[in-house]
Amino acid sequence: MRNNNLFLKNGSKIAIIGGGPAGSFFAHFASRYAAETGIDVSIKIFDRKSFCQRGPRGCNMCAGVISENLFNKLEEEGINIAEFCVQRKIEAYCFYTQDDSVFLHHPVSGHTPKIVTVFRGNGPMQSPHEGNISFDDFLLNHVEKQGVEVIFEIVKRLKLPSKKGGPVKVIFGERKSGKEFEADLVVGAFGVNTGMMEKIGQMDFGYKPPKTVRTCQCEIMLSPEHIEKAFGNNVFVFALGKKELKFASITPKADYVTVNLVGRQDLTRNNLIDFLNHQAVKRLMPKDWEIPKSFCMCISKIPVSYAKHPYTDRIVVLGDASISRSYKSGIESAFNMAKLSAYTAFKCGVSEKALMNGYFKPAKRALARDNLYGIMMLKINDFLSSQRQIANANIRIIKSDKDKETANQINEILWNMLTGNAPYKEIFYKAMKPRLVLKMLPIDAFAWVRQKWDDVGAWLRRN
Repeated sequence: MRNNNLFLKNGSKIAIIGGGPAGSFFAHFASRYAAETGIDVSIKIFDRKSFCQRGPRGCNMCAGVISENLFNKLEEEGINIAEFCVQRKIEAYCFYTQDDSVFLHHPVSGHTPKIVTVFRGNGPMQSPHEGNISFDDFLLNHVEKQGVEVIFEIVKRLKLPSKKGGPVKVIFGERKSGKEFEADLVVGAFGVNTGMMEKIGQMDFGYKPPKTVRTCQCEIMLSPEHIEKAFGNNVFVFALGKKELKFASITPKADYVTVNLVGRQDLTRNNLIDFLNHQAVKRLMPKDWEIPKSFCMCISKIPVSYAKHPYTDRIVVLGDASISRSYKSGIESAFNMAKLSAYTAFKCGVSEKALMNGYFKPAKRALARDNLYGIMMLKINDFLSSQRQIANANIRIIKSDKDKETANQINEILWNMLTGNAPYKEIFYKAMKPRLVLKMLPIDAFAWVRQKWDDVGAWLRRN
């Protein structure tokens, strides 16, 4: 029997905890579906952080690359990224090893990718720009125009109803104040870098946060002239044989570059300093460049698994604290899951069963299974990029004019892995094509033997 108390209707109140992209995207779709279904709802976003501020107070701890898939989806929704948010338009990725480098381009010849870099907050503390350039604040302004109210206060806790089907109480406010807001739907869009995740986990409805790993990120100020000369409109991705690193990149902005490191385990500032001191990295910096004594940096968490049971009656958790694509396209995942969960809430209801069947099960089918292919591809990539000779052999093939078909196949696989332009499953099957495997197997095997020979020689010299 349909329980009308667990459906949104005229006068329903929605509380969104978190003003980042996941929260703004849910507010956008909730506004749209409310209009489509002809019901009048009140939507409030709660977030203590103001993205108008510079430095850590406004930062949302992200490299700030808007993928082409997301760019196109935003345009379809009428969300056209303001030019003042765009720091740089990316044309290519540069795969950089200890000895060589190669530029990777969009697999479709002549296509100009719609990839842009942004600051999630209002830029680093020392940034010389004027005005507000925050992407996250741009999204909040967009949903405010749709009638959404943004409340810049912290949510302290949630209180489940004593009677099944009743509203959830949101307790918010600074310090000793304990304001209350009764919500017919609470959306957890708070990410994995806040204490709210643990508080939700203590509410005894079954929510278990995802496992996380600590990453390292910093903003390095360089002259616009040097950034244009050394980096251009290209994101640099590094395979330097460092076993502790799973992914390392430098993303150019207007007068900064963003360094982003992801490790197999938690990273520290020492890992960042070690990376910046590597000769391959220093070759991209100005002559006689030294690491600044102070710069904007953060140690932030990213999910490496998905949450368990991120829903109950009138509560749904989305974004990084729920389920997202592993290691790539976090903002796009937030967009997709916000759309799916908002559609479920308005079309199917806000009961635990409705949110499970309409949101979480489809999300697991779309992302969790694909992430398994991603894990396999990342392990293959970890091995190949950690072997100096194999990495160099693959770069030589991409650069060579002798076998364009193989070069284009490898370029496409690497492009899609780095940009998140295709599902991991699709990338995996393209990498496992018999012709490509038969072509690369002897080349990589020979390079592996050379690598082992080099390793033995290095060991003998040390001893």
